[in-house]
Amino acid sequence: MPSIYLAGKIGPGDWRYDLIGYRLRGAWEVDDDHPSEPWPVLKRSVLGLFDYVGPYFVSDDHGCGHGPNTHGCGNDGAVPCFTYENLPKRNQVRELCLSAIDTADIVFAWLDDLTAYGTLVEIGYAKGRGKTIVIAAPETPQTFGWLSEANEAGIGIADSATNDLWFAFSCASSTIAAATPLEALKEVVRLSPNLESPIEQAFWGAYVQQMPRELNGLKAQHPVFGGRYRIDFALPKQKIGIELDGYAWHSSPEAFTRDRARQRELELHGWRIVRFSGSEITKDADDCVRQAAAFAASIERDRPTP
Repeated sequence: MPSIYLAGKIGPGDWRYDLIGYRLRGAWEVDDDHPSEPWPVLKRSVLGLFDYVGPYFVSDDHGCGHGPNTHGCGNDGAVPCFTYENLPKRNQVRELCLSAIDTADIVFAWLDDLTAYGTLVEIGYAKGRGKTIVIAAPETPQTFGWLSEANEAGIGIADSATNDLWFAFSCASSTIAAATPLEALKEVVRLSPNLESPIEQAFWGAYVQQMPRELNGLKAQHPVFGGRYRIDFALPKQKIGIELDGYAWHSSPEAFTRDRARQRELELHGWRIVRFSGSEITKDADDCVRQAAAFAASIERDRPTP
């Protein structure tokens, strides 16, 4: 299962508890004032799909462990509750957070607060580590008019509460506008299909790791012509398809003829198809994703302007 780090402002009973529930409350134990390290991994705890790797914070039902700037345990020189004499201070909290980001496949950031300064650092760190970053908020930074398509995008700025955070949003592999973190993560899950073919799983795993902008919105098992055909992976709006030809299903003369007839019909209806063999995916799925992204980019460049 892919692992996920949920960045964002920390507060009493915050949205992470809504997502994970009671398992998060007792996951980071404090025994005789000594918290466990490193942080644990909660398997399949985020919507039944993602392994949660952090952040963790002390569950203090008195509320004093959740004040601003504590990270639940990080006050330097003033511990959140007098019984927690050996809780990590700020430097240790920072290292725990960054180590968890290192282990995550995806860094998800709920960025709805202009004072989420720690979250901005986490996003920058994740960017530097080459992580897949998904940033979500009720509203994402916007430009307006023709400037939104120009190289000078950002000069014409719409009235958006998140515009001051545009730099952080620009570091994301993908951005999502949603009312709540739950809605945003459901969108991430929607883009994480249940695939049975090993080569499809390998390709999708490489895509999730990279999330190239050219393939933003990629869908798996996309039906066309009323469900008569299914394209392995597709960008429906651009009519770009990615087909993976495993040996078991595509090696016979009949399969070869069927595949070519289907491709001709798709292309007659405006689709552009790129194909990869199963051996190519097995050898280097990451490179296949990069080639698919380059293919999509070249089609967009060549597409006539309306």
